[in-house]
Amino acid sequence: MGVWQWMRRVARAAGVAGLVIGVPGGAVAGWPFGQGRAVAAVVNTQTAVGWGFNGVGELGDGTTTSRSVFGAVSGLSGGVVQVAAGIEFSLAVTSSGTAWAWGNGHFGQLGDGSTANSSVPVRVKGLTGLVAVAAGFFHSLALRSDGTVWAWGDNHYGELGTGTTVSSSVPVRVKGLTGITRIAAGYGYSLALRSDGTVWAWGRGELGNGTAAGSSVPVRVSGLSHVTSIAAGAATAYAIRTSSTGQTSLWGWGGGPVGDGTTTSWLLPVRVTGISAPAVANITAGTGYALALGSDGSVWGWGDDTVGELGNAPTTNLVLRPVQTRWAGSGISQLSAGNQFLFGGIFGVHVHSLALTSQGTVWGWGDNSSGELGNGTTSTSPSGAVQVAGLAGVTQIAAGSLFSLAVTTFVRVPSVVGDTTSTASSVLQAHGFVLGQVSYAADYTCNYLGVIKSQTPTAGTWAKYGSPVSVTVGIRPPTPCP
Repeated sequence: MGVWQWMRRVARAAGVAGLVIGVPGGAVAGWPFGQGRAVAAVVNTQTAVGWGFNGVGELGDGTTTSRSVFGAVSGLSGGVVQVAAGIEFSLAVTSSGTAWAWGNGHFGQLGDGSTANSSVPVRVKGLTGLVAVAAGFFHSLALRSDGTVWAWGDNHYGELGTGTTVSSSVPVRVKGLTGITRIAAGYGYSLALRSDGTVWAWGRGELGNGTAAGSSVPVRVSGLSHVTSIAAGAATAYAIRTSSTGQTSLWGWGGGPVGDGTTTSWLLPVRVTGISAPAVANITAGTGYALALGSDGSVWGWGDDTVGELGNAPTTNLVLRPVQTRWAGSGISQLSAGNQFLFGGIFGVHVHSLALTSQGTVWGWGDNSSGELGNGTTSTSPSGAVQVAGLAGVTQIAAGSLFSLAVTTFVRVPSVVGDTTSTASSVLQAHGFVLGQVSYAADYTCNYLGVIKSQTPTAGTWAKYGSPVSVTVGIRPPTPCP
């Protein structure tokens, strides 16, 4: 079950068996020679990739082998538009409006009607027209284009919002919610933002309504209006308010510290103070800490910083007010904070943070004991941020428990060696590429006469969707063939 899998996982995090360390996009098996293979129109303009711990298949590549470099999630139908990462499980929404899940299914959080784990994506049952998903610790949320919210998985605290505490392995509708534009999920609780700027919460006690009691149906978070963004950490929730003049303010509630200079657990929203950026553009919360993105690209963090998850040098002292860890003009456009179950204690702190730049590259800091920073090592960097090796064209990121996910416009280049140029053109188009320059060279082996003998980029490497692949066709050499 998830808790025990987590305990085993963090206990061996410093030396994970089967960890792959190397360069992303390594060699893959090419197509067999000949022109008889079918060419299906399976163009996928955006792909999900993952790296880090993979004990129950949370990387979705068909294995349970951890890796410190990114690799593709297998078999998703349609282009991926968003991913979410929970405790040992992952979610994705495709351009066709369907949801897919993989990893730990013990609580039904994969939504396929079972409680089995899956190392490849399985379709969440019965949902279409989806625009977003959110992964809690052991439950999942989905937002439909009609503004309704659906939930599945663990319901011990009423986090599914059905009015009961009965868990479900298939999606159920959250009661009483319409006009929802954003969703977020934490440890045993859920959040939703309505189009009227109000925030609603249900589940465990992080409800922001002045009481520590939970609720199995959504209740309104007190005192908040004109909210434009929300975030759910393990035990702390946040909301960004935007005034009619464009001024922003950040508010938090739940388990401390929430960034107000104290360690108080607040039952009502309190204002986070000390962020001097022109505006707060984004907020993300993990286990024991939070990060805010300024409109000028600056990054601010508070809470625990034991493993450098705020982006500073690690410290055992709680950071009670926001401190600036990345300066204005950093180019960062998105942040994601990671979670872990059984925070601290005998297992130590194992959380990490991700940042997406406007150039489509990804950077990470914090714990790296399972390769979750994606730089080809399992060493935590004392100097802060490290770049995820070889990954580009990224549009969205998600930090989970010892693993990471991203959506990228880069896809693997297929092999066209042994194909005619006409077949190669069809194969490349089906995978999102175009046939580039065609050159001719003598083939002294006489194995590639009239077909492609080499290609650039080589098969299995990652290249931007729509980019050209140049090929060289073999022709008869001046000497007789052997």
